[in-house]
Amino acid sequence: MAASPFVVEEKPICRMAIVDLVSQVADLGPASYAASLSAALEALSNRRTNLLLVDLFSIGFDFEGLRQLVTASGAPVIAIDDRPNPSFAALAEMAGARGYLSKNSELDMFRSVIRAVVEGGEHFPREAPVRRGRSSGALLGLSPRQRDVLKCIAVGMSNQEIARSLGISPGTVKLHIHAILRLTGARNRTEAALIAGRFLAPTIDG
Repeated sequence: MAASPFVVEEKPICRMAIVDLVSQVADLGPASYAASLSAALEALSNRRTNLLLVDLFSIGFDFEGLRQLVTASGAPVIAIDDRPNPSFAALAEMAGARGYLSKNSELDMFRSVIRAVVEGGEHFPREAPVRRGRSSGALLGLSPRQRDVLKCIAVGMSNQEIARSLGISPGTVKLHIHAILRLTGARNRTEAALIAGRFLAPTIDG
């Protein structure tokens, strides 16, 4: 099976636009797609790809999941965001992506970045240098539940409020917070909240 581009995007119109842009830049073959992280990982387990474009919203801003996609594809990866977010660009680079674009970029920028990545280059916002310190890198090592707890901390929730929001016990919350402080190097909840504010979207559903 010949290698071809692969797009992870849940919105059909956006997916069609991305596929069209790729076809304008390089003759990489017909693109395939998936609408979610799990579907993409399953599809990439039995196909070859030469370029992977991943909409971060479609994978729930799961940067560990993005790292898995990078590994599974074995191809250059471009992360796509709804709007510019330097912190997410930094996390995408640390996850192994070769480029980062926002959907409000000009079409010429999209074409230039796709072309550059296909030819072996990379593109990330230079106004926000990649942070490779312990705190930012450690976020990729947090479990999904630990990231949920960290987001709750970022919006000022108490342990009791976190427990109610996530449906876990206060004791379990304390264990998660202890692990978060150890993994990120934060000295207290305040520092953990600052880290979350820089590298995670501090929003809680519900």
